[in-house]
Amino acid sequence: MIKICLVRGKYLNNFEGQNYLFGKNDIQLTAVSSLFPLNRNFPFPVKKLVSPVDFPLFGREIKYFANRLLGDSQFLIGLEQLAGRFDIFHAADAHYYYSYQLAKLRQKNLIKKLLLTSWETIPFNNESVYKKKQIKYFTLKNTDHFISHTDKAKNALIKEGIDNNKISMIRLGIDLTRFKPKIDKTTRLRNFVKKNNITLLFVGRLVEEKGILDLYKAFKKISHFAKASRDKQNIKLKIIGDGPLKNKIQYLINKDKLTNSVSLEIKDYKEMSQVYQKADIFVLPAKRTKTWEEQYGMVLVEAMASGLPIVAYNTGAIAEIVEDAGILIREGDSEKLVTTINRLIEVGGLRVKLGKMGRRRAEVMFDAGKTAKKITEIYRRIVNS
Repeated sequence: MIKICLVRGKYLNNFEGQNYLFGKNDIQLTAVSSLFPLNRNFPFPVKKLVSPVDFPLFGREIKYFANRLLGDSQFLIGLEQLAGRFDIFHAADAHYYYSYQLAKLRQKNLIKKLLLTSWETIPFNNESVYKKKQIKYFTLKNTDHFISHTDKAKNALIKEGIDNNKISMIRLGIDLTRFKPKIDKTTRLRNFVKKNNITLLFVGRLVEEKGILDLYKAFKKISHFAKASRDKQNIKLKIIGDGPLKNKIQYLINKDKLTNSVSLEIKDYKEMSQVYQKADIFVLPAKRTKTWEEQYGMVLVEAMASGLPIVAYNTGAIAEIVEDAGILIREGDSEKLVTTINRLIEVGGLRVKLGKMGRRRAEVMFDAGKTAKKITEIYRRIVNS
C-alpha cells in the first residue's frame, strides 16, 4: 500500500480529483486543501489547513505582500507537520508556496519523495518577482518527478532545465459514465439535427481572458440573424460560471433586453453533466495574456465526452486537447466566431460529425479511470526508485 498526500491548497477540486480514485489495495490517498477549497464533498479524505487565500477581505493586500516577501500567498500553515506520514507528496506547479514548503522538506530528506503536476505552458512564467522566481527554481531542483498533462507543459519544463526523463505526460480525464451524450430513447441517437431550438454553452471563469465578452457580442449578432430568419430560430446562450465580469455581463443582458435568451448561472460540479446534455454547441473563445493562456481546458474534455461540437479560439493548449473534434479559429477573429457558430446552427450534419468525433476522442484519450491507472504506475516507480 502506497500512501499519497495530494496537496492542492485552495484549488483542490473534483474535476481533477476524479483522476485520483484508486483501487483500495493499491493507493491510500489523502488530500490537503485550504479551509475553503473550490469544491465540497470530495470522494477521498481531505485535511484542511489555514492559508491566507482563505480570507478574501484581505486577499489583495496579502497576495501583494506575500508575493514580494515570500514569493506566493498559497502557503499552508502546518503542512510541515505531515512530513514522514506519506510515501509521496504530490503538489502542483513549482511557483506555489506549498510546493516550496515541500521542496524544503525534500532537500532535508524529511519527506521521502516529491512529485509535482506542472500545468504551466508558458516557459519562464511566474518569474517577474525575484522571490517567486527563487522559490520556483528551488522547487524544480528538489522535485523527484513531474507530471504534465500536455506536451506544451512538458516542453515548458524542458526549456526551464528539467530532464526529459523526469517528466511523464498523462492526459487528465473525466468520468465518461457521467459525461456522455443524451440518448433519445426512440432513436438511440442524440437529437443533433434539430434546427429551430439551439443552446450555446459557455462554462468557465467570467474573466476577460476566457473570452466571455467576445462570445456575448457574437451571440447578439447571431440572435439578430435568427430573429430575422424565416425559420424563426430560437437561439439561447447559457453561461455557467462566476468571476469579476459577472455584474457587467448581467448589466449587458438587461440593457440589451436578452433576459429571455441569455442565462447566467452557477452550478455545482455534480450538476454539470446534465448541463452539457441540454446544450447543442460549446464555445470557448479563450485569449492569451502576457502571463496566461488556456493550459488544458477540462471543459473542452467534458464537452467532447458529452458529444458537443466545439468552437474555440486556437490559443494555448486548446488545439492539443481538441484537435479535429472542433472548429478552431484565429484568436480575436470576432467575425469568424459569428460565422462559425452560425454554420453549426444551420448544418445539423456537421454538429453530428463533430459530436461523434469528440466522444470517440474522449473515450480514447480522456478516461479518468485509465488516467488513475497511469498515475498509479508512476507512484510505484517513484517509490521504488
